[in-house]
Amino acid sequence: MRKLSDIMATNKQLQKQRLSARYRPGLSIIEILIALSIAALLLTATAVAFDAAFRNYQSNCDMTTTSVSCRNSLYQMTSTIRSAWNGGDDPNSPVIDVYDDGTGDKCSLVDADGRDVIYWHKTATRQLQVSIDGGVNWYVMVDDVYPISVDEPVFTAVAPDNPGFSEGTLGKVIIRFKVQHNGTSYPITATAVPRNIIY
Repeated sequence: MRKLSDIMATNKQLQKQRLSARYRPGLSIIEILIALSIAALLLTATAVAFDAAFRNYQSNCDMTTTSVSCRNSLYQMTSTIRSAWNGGDDPNSPVIDVYDDGTGDKCSLVDADGRDVIYWHKTATRQLQVSIDGGVNWYVMVDDVYPISVDEPVFTAVAPDNPGFSEGTLGKVIIRFKVQHNGTSYPITATAVPRNIIY
């Protein structure tokens, strides 16, 4: 038989084991809540950074699209004006005409292939449009187009320095406008000198 002292010692050991089982090393509820709070803060900061990066990417895409559209339109207009028929020594030759018909600035010409081309800054829709061969279709080249300053035309005609050219011959066409997109303004300026003008 077992002695009473052995039984008492065994009971004491069991009590110690039970107590130590209660106080085992681990995370308490408070520690878990603190860890979850820190994790939530980090995830929120990551989400905000990701959102800012996405917005910046979208803004850069919009800016690039606008820039490419403006550059292509400007290239098309200046190339067409440079190669257009423009009076010169022949009074019967077509000339480049820049005017405002009340709906916006227009630049009309006959291109190198003999087609009638009209570029139109349509003030009502804030668009730069083109019509080829006098067709009823107007094609939008650029949206959100504004004059550089109030009441300044987009197309400006400048007479040639040489007085030997026939009446109505243009020396150059200055193209100035700005495109406003998402609160940002992009100024665009170019000058096109027709092929028969020599300075």
